[in-house]
Amino acid sequence: MKNIFIYALLLILTFSCNQNDFSDTEMFFLTDEASYRVNDNFEITAIVSPKSGEKKIRIKKNLDNLKISFHATSTELGFSQELKKHFIEGPSLTTDESEYIDEFTISKTQPFKKTFKGLISESKESIILEIPELNIIDSVAKSELLVNPKLTIKGNFHTIFSVKEEYFTPKDINILIE
Repeated sequence: MKNIFIYALLLILTFSCNQNDFSDTEMFFLTDEASYRVNDNFEITAIVSPKSGEKKIRIKKNLDNLKISFHATSTELGFSQELKKHFIEGPSLTTDESEYIDEFTISKTQPFKKTFKGLISESKESIILEIPELNIIDSVAKSELLVNPKLTIKGNFHTIFSVKEEYFTPKDINILIE
């Protein structure tokens, strides 16, 4: 009896962890402008659309499973944003997770769209990009942008209760420095 209970519990956890992920979706960013200057405000819209049909996705209400970072294209592209350590656990079998998680049914005509407002500022050596709603403060050396003003926005969503990540198509913008 104990083995049957453990087996059933593992099946529930396996199937609940694998559903509602971001696989078979198209994820990309839109920006309100193609070029920005220091002290400009900017908008980034994250869009998630299924490749076909309808799909359910789950997103943490605090958007903690969305990561966005900015990279100068003159350097090696990698995820430079500091990674947060997460304790990975399965879904609660006794509590209602809807307090922390929003579930969306998306389609080609009704994709998930979320717009974030940010600000570009500068320090002596760096250009600083902030998105307060996501607690993101990222910087790029001014010297890199003087060589090539192109900046690449990268991002990913990771699945609730899993470490699997799906990546957004990178988006290039220009940061013009005087």
